[in-house]
Amino acid sequence: MSFLYNFFSLLSIFMIASTTYAQNTVLYPKQILNLSADQRIATNALLADKSTRQLSLIDIESLLKGRIKEQYTIDIGKNNGDKKKRDDSRTPEGIYRLLMRKAPPEIPFETYGSLAFTTNYPNYFDKTDNKTGSGIWLHSVPDEVPLTRGSRGCVVLRNNDIKKIEASIILNKTFLIIDNQINWVSKEEHSKEKEFALNWFNQWRTQWQEQDLDNYIKNYSDEFSAPPYNKKTWLAHKKKLKDRYSYVKVAAFEPNIIQLKNQYVIQFVQDYESDGHKDIGIKTLYVLKQENTLKINREEWSELINN
Repeated sequence: MSFLYNFFSLLSIFMIASTTYAQNTVLYPKQILNLSADQRIATNALLADKSTRQLSLIDIESLLKGRIKEQYTIDIGKNNGDKKKRDDSRTPEGIYRLLMRKAPPEIPFETYGSLAFTTNYPNYFDKTDNKTGSGIWLHSVPDEVPLTRGSRGCVVLRNNDIKKIEASIILNKTFLIIDNQINWVSKEEHSKEKEFALNWFNQWRTQWQEQDLDNYIKNYSDEFSAPPYNKKTWLAHKKKLKDRYSYVKVAAFEPNIIQLKNQYVIQFVQDYESDGHKDIGIKTLYVLKQENTLKINREEWSELINN
């Protein structure tokens, strides 16, 4: 018992020291390359580091300053590793959004504490990798439940902590990024990664606008899907539009850019205009890094109402 007490005491001291260092050192999270200042998609992000069991809140102001806005201790799945299948008691690693708020009596207090937020696990990338399971939430637990118990795969906080975070959560917008280890890097390295993604993004947009379809389609993976289109039929569709319209203008406002391992989620407000059609909406690109370039695996678009 004495050994365990000393071990957890030392671990607590280490965690406090690590948290203090992160909060007072100018470091940037590699998983968050950009948060948009465009109020139509402006949001923030929660970074769950499984190795340190820390949850960091990052907003646009703290990102620009290389700071952590808030940080909390968490519990994760009982078993180590990335979630692969239902009931494996592992916490998934990926880029998620917080979708719905739930509280007692809708959910049992003894299991979820005072508050819970659902996520979109399995996301697009998870489904592509044939991962199964559901019900991965960010939630609390009763105060008497230790944060070292291990969850069934959820990210777990203290009741008081989730109540503090609640004010910063924007449903369907706030990102929850879960990784085995969050990479805190220098401003120079962060800027390099951000520039890489933005240069690719602007090239893709320019090639589309200039109707340079031979190079435009090279930005798409062979596995590209945007139902009812695949890569081949997507190119044929774009060629038909090129023959129909005399010009195309694509204004793409400052994007949110989130990346994890080789996965990127790029979200932006797209203002499209041609001599035959005009619309404005939120576009989300699901992108994979392949041999030092980026390839779009999927596009999603939704109309922006009251823009």
